[in-house]
Amino acid sequence: MSKPQKIETINALSDWQQLFEAALLESDPVVMAERFRNAKDAVMDRIEDCFDSASQSERGLLLSALNTISNLEMLSQSSDPRRSRAIVGHAA
Repeated sequence: MSKPQKIETINALSDWQQLFEAALLESDPVVMAERFRNAKDAVMDRIEDCFDSASQSERGLLLSALNTISNLEMLSQSSDPRRSRAIVGHAA
């Protein structure tokens, strides 16, 4: 791997990791949802760009991050009282 390509790989790794960490640390639910979307997009972009050439450990990190984001999104939706009321109101 050439130096520019290696630097690009490190930067791409940093980008999705920084967005993922920011989403995990966010306390405002509205901002958190946006951060999760941004992190998910960055992880998906990284997967699309280099999944075949990425190391096994990076592939594992990417898949773990994606699964974590999906699980936390589901939890946040199920614990959102506005969403619960909308679902209950819809069923009635």
